[in-house]
Amino acid sequence: MSRLLSDPRLRLGAVIAAMAVLAGIGVVTHPKTPDTSTAAAVTEPARTVVNRAALSCPVLAAGGKMASVVNGVSPTLPEGTPTAAGSAQPLTIAPLPATSDPVGSILRRGFIGSSAVAVKPEPLSIQGAGPLAAGAVGTSTTTAEDGVNAGMASVPCQQPGSDFWFVGASGASDRRDVLVLANLDSINAEVNVTVYARTGQQDLPAARGIVVPARGTAELFLKQVAPNLRDIAMHVESTGGRVSAAVRSNASTGDNVPAGVDWLNTSAAPATKVFVPAVAPGGGLRILSIANPTDLQATASLSINGPNGSFKPAGLETVQVAAGSVKTIMLDPVLHGDPSAITVTSDQPVTASMRMTDAARTEFASIGSADALTGPAYLVLPAHKQPAVLQVTAPGKTGSVKFELRDAAGRALITRALDVIGGATSQVSLPAQVRPTYLMVQQTRGTVVAGVTLMPPAKPKKDDVAQVAAWPLTTSLVFRAQLGAQPDVSAALR
Repeated sequence: MSRLLSDPRLRLGAVIAAMAVLAGIGVVTHPKTPDTSTAAAVTEPARTVVNRAALSCPVLAAGGKMASVVNGVSPTLPEGTPTAAGSAQPLTIAPLPATSDPVGSILRRGFIGSSAVAVKPEPLSIQGAGPLAAGAVGTSTTTAEDGVNAGMASVPCQQPGSDFWFVGASGASDRRDVLVLANLDSINAEVNVTVYARTGQQDLPAARGIVVPARGTAELFLKQVAPNLRDIAMHVESTGGRVSAAVRSNASTGDNVPAGVDWLNTSAAPATKVFVPAVAPGGGLRILSIANPTDLQATASLSINGPNGSFKPAGLETVQVAAGSVKTIMLDPVLHGDPSAITVTSDQPVTASMRMTDAARTEFASIGSADALTGPAYLVLPAHKQPAVLQVTAPGKTGSVKFELRDAAGRALITRALDVIGGATSQVSLPAQVRPTYLMVQQTRGTVVAGVTLMPPAKPKKDDVAQVAAWPLTTSLVFRAQLGAQPDVSAALR
């Protein structure tokens, strides 16, 4: 062998072969970032039908006399939408531990399934495989008449993932905000949380390396990790495994009187143009929070998408957001109680959210920036004493949607099309319901964002507990692969 390698030509060939092997290893262990641009997509990409559903449904912490329920549905899909082959197996609603018995089930497409109402609630999941998985959605709702959880806290159940943004949290003394992480899988997950505040990005070692046990939960109390920090944005990233993330928020007044409870909805990933939909009509505070996670100052402009079109609020046409920081803006003086949406255009990627209170400021809801609809969106609405409001915004040119509201047995209650003037927000009142319903909204033209809000009546009865809620509408997961998507090789190697 040594005699063979003494030949310079053979030595050169061996070196070239070794370099080729190493280059091959480099392709596997250091893959290039997948090209997911539209140009990279093939003309007719294969789309794999969803055949498995997994949704995490969080609950409030104990406090007061509570009633908690999870409502879920495998919705009626647009005509011609394929579903997984095989017989329809029920989707189960059950606590997270693998040995738990179901507390509810979804048996048929188009029919709402619910958990039993719990006075001592625990986190639940909606899971199953087969034809009922495509489009499955759920909503977790807790109501209480008194105590720290008085009011309504309602949030869509969430698909597990590895990257989440939240804007509008707080570690201040008048808030008790908690990041709740759930793991539906059978292996542990690990999470890092990057925190941004008014003073910039924070160095918080306790927010890194959070282990979320298999089929369990972990919590990060912001008052302990980020004490006295107000107006917080968080980037939640899983470094191993999948998680679901939610932020539970209890507010109080200066003398510790409860001032509402709700979940902070996730915000869209930072971008140079973001839309905050479904800013509820009526009185009360409307607080916009803008987070700039970049290393450069962001110069942002605001446009209000009101019922009569788009306008720029006087004195707020341009907003500066320092690098790595969060800025809040009071918008209720310029919204005049109108149903609206907010368009934020920035020279640096930003994300945003809106916090809304009722006129008496005894209850609140929060909604994050959202991606424009690219297909049907489904939302389960819990029973509600007051009419809810569907708000649809066309932030650019004129847009159109069609929507359906169905009862628990799948019967259509409302079916109609809606045109929205470019730059404007249109609202549709959805009648009060004593049982859960579900809504389908499908974009048919232009760019549209949408959500549903719930506010108490202008003159509530003396003993009424305010019900305030905001639910985003996001494009349903009907197909596993999206147009132009490519395999993430790095995910398989983690």
